[in-house]
Amino acid sequence: MKHTISVLVENHSGVLSRISGLFSRRGFNIESLAVGPTHDPAVSRITIVADGDEHTVEQIEKQLNKLIEVIKVKTFEANEYLARELMIVKVS
Repeated sequence: MKHTISVLVENHSGVLSRISGLFSRRGFNIESLAVGPTHDPAVSRITIVADGDEHTVEQIEKQLNKLIEVIKVKTFEANEYLARELMIVKVS
């Protein structure tokens, strides 16, 4: 089952590599990763879509909360969010 994890982190260099490294070290697969600043320039939001069961997602949350740069972690189930996709196509 796919889970969407929203992570608020401090906006420093190297934070994204630490978080993606955490996933690769544990053998978890990231299906989608999006990063962007929030209204506060010192904080960024990382949105991760990962596939796994409840136990796997719980382990991911615990490992993310151990990182110093992480402010808040929230996991969304499939019925708790609205997902959209955008495709840009050039037709000649």
